[in-house]
Amino acid sequence: MEYQKKNNMTREELKHLWFNLPHPTSKKEVRVIKVSKLGENHYECKKVRDDKAGYSTYSSSWRTFDEALEFARKLMKETPEFSIIIN
Repeated sequence: MEYQKKNNMTREELKHLWFNLPHPTSKKEVRVIKVSKLGENHYECKKVRDDKAGYSTYSSSWRTFDEALEFARKLMKETPEFSIIIN
């Protein structure tokens, strides 16, 4: 039997290859403040940002829809590039 030598790359070679490959970056930017009903007397206001800089989320819980919507409007005043979605 003949032994075939496999071409094993080192960790550094793999890293170099990976970072030099073209990676698609055509990602749709998302900047929303979402108000959702999670249950009886339980509402969530969630701020989501997903863009080239990365993904981040922040959420808070409220007892009434009006409280959650008021907080969403406050967040939107602080960051006008976000839009409100009511779910």
